[in-house]
Amino acid sequence: MDSKTKNFTHKMFTFNILHLVVLFFVVLCNSSLRCNAVGSDIDCLRSIKESLADPLGILAFTWKFDNLTEGFICKFAGIQCWHPDENKVLSISLPDMGLIGEFPLGIRNCTSLIALDLSSNKLYGTFPSDISKFIGFVVTLDLSSNEFSGAIPVSLANCHFLNNLKLENNKLEGQIPPGIGLLDRLKTFNVANNMLTGPVPRFINANFPAESYANNPGLCGEPLEPCVAVGNYHFLFKTVLSRRVLFVCGFVTGWSLSTFVGIYLFFLGLPGVKKILLLIKNRTKVMVIAGNEWPLEEVNNDPKILHLETIVTRMSFVELSKATSNFSQHNEIGNGMLGKVYKALVPNGWTVAIKRFHVSEDLEEEFVSEIKTLGSLRHPNLLPLIGFCSERNERLLVYKYMSNGNLHEWLHSTDDNARLLDFPLRVKIIVGAAKALAWLHDGGNFHVVHSNISSQCILLDENFDPKLSNFWEATLAKTNDIDSNLSLLPIVESFDFTTYKKDVYRFGVVLLELLTRKESYELSCSSLNLSSSSFAGPLDVDKLLLGQGFDDMVMQLLELASNCMKFIPDQRPTMLQVYLTVAAIARVHDQTGNPEIQLHVD
Repeated sequence: MDSKTKNFTHKMFTFNILHLVVLFFVVLCNSSLRCNAVGSDIDCLRSIKESLADPLGILAFTWKFDNLTEGFICKFAGIQCWHPDENKVLSISLPDMGLIGEFPLGIRNCTSLIALDLSSNKLYGTFPSDISKFIGFVVTLDLSSNEFSGAIPVSLANCHFLNNLKLENNKLEGQIPPGIGLLDRLKTFNVANNMLTGPVPRFINANFPAESYANNPGLCGEPLEPCVAVGNYHFLFKTVLSRRVLFVCGFVTGWSLSTFVGIYLFFLGLPGVKKILLLIKNRTKVMVIAGNEWPLEEVNNDPKILHLETIVTRMSFVELSKATSNFSQHNEIGNGMLGKVYKALVPNGWTVAIKRFHVSEDLEEEFVSEIKTLGSLRHPNLLPLIGFCSERNERLLVYKYMSNGNLHEWLHSTDDNARLLDFPLRVKIIVGAAKALAWLHDGGNFHVVHSNISSQCILLDENFDPKLSNFWEATLAKTNDIDSNLSLLPIVESFDFTTYKKDVYRFGVVLLELLTRKESYELSCSSLNLSSSSFAGPLDVDKLLLGQGFDDMVMQLLELASNCMKFIPDQRPTMLQVYLTVAAIARVHDQTGNPEIQLHVD
């Protein structure tokens, strides 16, 4: 082999080695970005859906989590995956969908995300201060045309992959973090129509036009009007002069006031001064609520309360009081064991239900338990807890408003209401309640017993979808892998068999109440003969249900109720068995033909 051939062979060998090394490096880099995504991407999208109000119903209609096939989330509206057969989210694009809420914190679980577009919605609140931990690999971030307020987080400068950053048409304040200018990949940047101040960043690899900063009167620097320079002697002279005048005036005023206070102390003593100072403080920092003065800036920094803030949002008592017109009777919609419930419209446009706990009773344990439970559990058939308030002796919980009240009211208020609650609708409600309880009992890495199931705690939204509430007596069974938030619940080592069966019994009572329209106190093993051999059923059934073509279905549900209410707990079915039975009955008998009321249990 001559020397030229040897040289050529050597070069080709070297080239192939380098090519393989580069290819391996590319694959490794790609996998480090993409394979970070785990099953958490499903939790990410579920959390986003649950944390945002969806008035147009787009997410409710297209984001269905009942499919276990690989890649099912890739068919969701606005979702693009790395591969159509993998549950790894590449981008989330939900512009102009009418979504309402704060920045969805569940995005942190979409670990392979490279593009996020939530523009032209009704999102509000501040950005997370550690936002770079949520969107560390994002290339495009569009949060424009919302109602975000507060400062642009400094940590945004740590998103080194950003190519496009759009924050225009919000209510952002403060300075643009200078570190954003060091993002060397940035090609698009827009913060117009905010309330920003200070100098614009100096970008190392780009120049953005004045339109990118328009309608921020406090911004200055290239390409806007220059900021005030040190060499502007006229301005500096006036500034220094005005500061000296203010200093002299302040000194004279302070000296005079100190002299006056000293003389007052000498002649009248300290208590009088305390009263004056207290009066001044109260005049400037309080408002009157229901005849009582309330500090505008009071903050409860109890470690326990600060810890609850990691679960749900803490809200201001003053703001909640304004939303309910100082808790007026006109806004009152309920009065329960723990307190009164008020309907309110909060500043972000949401209609909420505010439970104000009774002040005269020690209900701190129930208050905390409700937050830890509903704030940590997420299911379509659980009542969403939006926020809480703990100031002085006031304890309030803020829930999503359920426009159709509770099941008990529909069953027992008037015959007209019960007539509207026809049989297919009642089945839809009982299926949803059973599904929620089955999930609570066997949710995977947790087991929760509700302990307080009744028709009063089954709330109904605008579509009559049931939402379980009143979790202040709930208990969590210890497992090997408990979620960090769920670990805050009252924990026992394990549940015995009968503990779960208490929920099953109470569910049976609710089912029988729904079928007979008898009050729950009339329904028990001792007051009704529910044995399978003598159970007559139709004699006790609500007359509004008979003769509607569902008699055989009614009989099956009555038999299920009797099984749930058996005297010996060991003979009762599990909630999973109850749910599967109810769902099967509903599917077989779903022949109503009513497009508005279907018996689907998915």
